[in-house]
Amino acid sequence: MNDASRYKDEINAIEANNFTFGSIGKSTNYMMGASRYAQGWKVGAAGTNRNYKARVNATYSSGILSSGWAVTAQLAYRFSPYIDNKGIIGEGIKYYSLGYFLTAEKVWSNSRLKLITFGAPTERGQNAAVTQEVYDLTGSNNYNPYWGYQNGKVRNSRIVKSYDPTVIAAYEYKIDENQKIKAAVGYHYSWYSNSALNFYNAPDPRPDYYRNLPSAMWDAQIANPNANTKHSEVQLGNEDGQHYDWGLFIGNSYNSGIQGVNLGEGFIGDDGKLVGPSVDKKQYNQLVQLWKSRDNKTTQIDWDNIYASNYANNMTNPTGSARYVLERRHNDIQEASASFNYVNTNYKHLTMTLGVEGKFSQGIHYKTIDDLLGANQWIDIDAFADRDIKELATNSGFTQEEIANVRLNEIREGYDDVIKDNGRRFGYNYRINMGNAKAWFQNEWEFNDVDLYYALQLNYTSMQRTTEMYNGRAWYLTKLALGTENEWKYLGRNALQNIVNGVHAGAGERLVGEGHHFLDPAFKLGATYKINGRNRLKLNALIETRAPYARDAYISQRVHDRVVNNIYVHDNAKNLEQFYAASEKVASADLTYTFNYPIVRGRITGFFTQSWNGTELNGYYDDEARTFVNQAMTGIDKRYFGGEAAIAVKLGTYFTLTGVASIGDYRYTSDAIAVQSAENGMPMTQKSTLNGDELVLETTDKVLLKGLHLSTGPQANASLKLSFFHPKMWFADITVNYHDWNYLSVAPSRRMQGLFTGQRVDGTAVNGWFGDVYANAIETTDGNPLRASVDENGVAQYENAVLDNNGVPVLKYPYNLMTMQEELQATNPLNRFIIDVSVGKLIYLPKRQSVSINLSVTNVTNNTHFKTGGYQQARLPRGVLQGQKDYHNSVITANAWKYPSKYYYAWGVNFFLTVTYKF
Repeated sequence: MNDASRYKDEINAIEANNFTFGSIGKSTNYMMGASRYAQGWKVGAAGTNRNYKARVNATYSSGILSSGWAVTAQLAYRFSPYIDNKGIIGEGIKYYSLGYFLTAEKVWSNSRLKLITFGAPTERGQNAAVTQEVYDLTGSNNYNPYWGYQNGKVRNSRIVKSYDPTVIAAYEYKIDENQKIKAAVGYHYSWYSNSALNFYNAPDPRPDYYRNLPSAMWDAQIANPNANTKHSEVQLGNEDGQHYDWGLFIGNSYNSGIQGVNLGEGFIGDDGKLVGPSVDKKQYNQLVQLWKSRDNKTTQIDWDNIYASNYANNMTNPTGSARYVLERRHNDIQEASASFNYVNTNYKHLTMTLGVEGKFSQGIHYKTIDDLLGANQWIDIDAFADRDIKELATNSGFTQEEIANVRLNEIREGYDDVIKDNGRRFGYNYRINMGNAKAWFQNEWEFNDVDLYYALQLNYTSMQRTTEMYNGRAWYLTKLALGTENEWKYLGRNALQNIVNGVHAGAGERLVGEGHHFLDPAFKLGATYKINGRNRLKLNALIETRAPYARDAYISQRVHDRVVNNIYVHDNAKNLEQFYAASEKVASADLTYTFNYPIVRGRITGFFTQSWNGTELNGYYDDEARTFVNQAMTGIDKRYFGGEAAIAVKLGTYFTLTGVASIGDYRYTSDAIAVQSAENGMPMTQKSTLNGDELVLETTDKVLLKGLHLSTGPQANASLKLSFFHPKMWFADITVNYHDWNYLSVAPSRRMQGLFTGQRVDGTAVNGWFGDVYANAIETTDGNPLRASVDENGVAQYENAVLDNNGVPVLKYPYNLMTMQEELQATNPLNRFIIDVSVGKLIYLPKRQSVSINLSVTNVTNNTHFKTGGYQQARLPRGVLQGQKDYHNSVITANAWKYPSKYYYAWGVNFFLTVTYKF
């Protein structure tokens, strides 16, 4: 909908703003009044080789009619059938999206009324980040594991369905020449869902799951980490750089320079990797060849096998749960908003702006069955809780009937946990109600040499969780907490009281959780010094506090009502420090010099932002707890500073040279405190007390983030563009882009202090850590075993560890690969460049008609070594000690390649061709 959003006001950073208070980043005001659009028709078509393959669009604008009305309408349709060609952009993806936009405007002498609606019902397939091993085996950066063949036809398991209709009514009234008011109301509903495979008592169907890859055979085939093995000798770098081999050869029969424990003759596999001697060479090479040949049943989802598994289960276990289902995860949101804006320029040198904004949002989250995939039914229980129910029975003292509740997603009478129909809600069904109201004012003073402004805002935020399902884990945690200060936190006071009083709502009736309310101020100011008519110096500054986002506030929002601890401190505040305990604090400033001459113009900007006490929620599978774990981090401090420069130079009549560069340093400036809780309700660990072993439902530890780079994309960027424009309406440009200093985010689970000390800040012991006798992974100053402890304040004390610049113990190779922050840029500097070109022609026709043609080609050199992002997997490789049966007695192994990072690569050469006809 490019035409619909063509007209807009953009305010960069924290400058003066006459339509909202604004904050760090960009504020945009889209002006969609029908009278703004050029009268007439515009139709166009586009072709591309991206995720969608074609687009058609049409726009009509009436202009202002004699009645004072104006109407503008636009339709656009993007589409692509399933792409069955492996190795190309968009493989396994389909894409259908219809966008519409309609605006009507009534113009009077001193006022305007605007009615606007738009939306875009969309259905599209997705692709995934995968490990470097998978990219290497398939030989393509476009490999997509989400699809496979069903009866010979392509089917994607991850289909997004979205539709977000929006309606807005806006009114502008000109009181007099110096006073204006604007008011608007709007409503927005977004249906957004994503499908995904779920399974029970069955193998993981994902083709790129680590157990389905050749590297899984290398488990335990790792060189002795205490041997004389040098990092440089095993870093098998390729053109992409920072690419480590998936395992270490443990024999010494090859002249590879790698020393290890001689456990026998190994071999070099068909993928060129060194493999240990206990692996079956034929089996290993067969799997490698299946991947390299893109075998359908190996490298893609085997839909036929999924159906066959369900059919077989129907026969052998007709009343049991399906082996596989396709579920749909819904994250809908509805929003109602209103705003009022008043501008007064009555006073000499002064412009006053007042604004009030309000919005109510409701996040609606639930799951439905999308396809039973040939199965009889799906039974709605938590698979991890069901697996661990025996362990709970032996430790908790609950009755068998009570224990059976824990695995249920709905424990109230009247709920049928046997699901036989598509569309049934199951698993979780909750809402997050969010309220926001802002009131702000701004004064702008304008003088001959200096302009000044200042603005103040008060921001009210609220959040409250409600649920239509009484989860068995929430019941279990509440019962364990009865009689303590935490008893109401899992359900809210009202719901808890009803349960205590024996008032049991029926299935589907809503349980209302605790409400949380915040009031946050913000203040900004700025000045512009007009050196002369062509040179200016501008300074802006901002300080503010921000309430935590609801998505980060709830520790396990699918299960219960519990929020991070500092929100409870805020809710019961006795002073200002406690009142703002949960809010993030921000201070920001920027200084800009601009110049504008006939031949050259540009700007230079320096900026600095510091934030304190941020909140972030992560989820991951924890191999020690053997379940999905939610990790809520608080106390996160971040710093952003750097500089930007831009210059445009006219080179004669036809050419302009434009250069842009930015360089920054974005880092964590503190460690964080994290609370971990198992989503299946099981204890995270246990600790010994005078009364015996005590179950620990939540563990608290420090996350060693300080000094790490933020994963915000490249922190060093440069672009040089040569543009050509001819009066006969030819235009073209070539742009050379350079990106550097790009960092992958470190998984917080790999940087927990307890992994480096053996003890968390809450005093609980870590089962298996880097310094224990089985790993001995931490470098020491004296060559002796590590001597570490945690003091009464939870601060680590290291007697003989080698520490880095941020006080974190240095790990030996290969353990250091598990916690280090990876740089994404390619080793070869030439692979950090992306070159784009475009060319176009505007052809004027009689009667004010025209045809425009534009072709843009991105990454014309087909640079396939440019990583755009990805993530570090949170899982740590663990092994069970000999003679033990469970992971509560596990240790971290040296297999640093077991759960490697996953990456996204930039597309290779791709194009976009558009033809537009105006009449």
